Amino acid sequence: MASSLALNDLKGGAGSDGGRDLGELAALAGIGVTMTVCSGQTIVIEGDPIRHCFRIVSGTVRLYKAIADGRRQVIDFLGAGDCFGLTGLERHSYSAEAISPATLIRYSRQNLETATHTDARLAQALFRLACTELDQARQQMLLLGRKSADEKIASFLLGLAARSERAGRQHPLEIMVHLPMTRQDMADYLGLTIETVSRTLSRFRRLGLIDLIGRQHVALRRVARLRKLADGLVSEMPEPSRFDRQAPDDAIEALA
Repeated sequence: MASSLALNDLKGGAGSDGGRDLGELAALAGIGVTMTVCSGQTIVIEGDPIRHCFRIVSGTVRLYKAIADGRRQVIDFLGAGDCFGLTGLERHSYSAEAISPATLIRYSRQNLETATHTDARLAQALFRLACTELDQARQQMLLLGRKSADEKIASFLLGLAARSERAGRQHPLEIMVHLPMTRQDMADYLGLTIETVSRTLSRFRRLGLIDLIGRQHVALRRVARLRKLADGLVSEMPEPSRFDRQAPDDAIEALA
């Protein structure tokens, strides 16, 4: 599992400062090299020896694990400030691929480990990353194991909103979320079919919970209802044919 600096807090809380600390401290140590990758470019391959770890400056990276029968499980989507490759393992347990043009800082694993012996703040930043990794793994276990399709997609959208730098600067009842990943990526991350993802997003739109703006942006309109749905406090949202996405507030309230 990746160490993500922007915590995927499904309740919309603030993220950790560990990633910024790590970036600043590693830069001072002079051990990072900037690199750019294009969309679709592979950064690390599952099974390769781990010689470097990476911090994302801009763009989006998909982490995934191949399954023997040809399927894949997407582990995470990482953006600016997130790190991956920080693990005690000798080989990568997942592959990493850019899904948009991205800029990263590559750190030598050996140099980074050496620097932690002399810089306590850098060691603390790495410890915070390890704690974040554990939290992310627990969130993903819950997401895949116990939640319904509606709950999974609501949780996913809120998680992206929590990571977004813009989330804290927008009106709390309307948050814009960027979706650089494909619907198939979302399905592979949530353990759903692409048809279920597409149908659920369309139904959320008709219920007035979200608004689809092109294929890469979603406006969260009814954030409070989405949070209740993500937390299992509301049963699966039905498809009421008499409602459209301009349904009045009292009609949406009745569905909860």
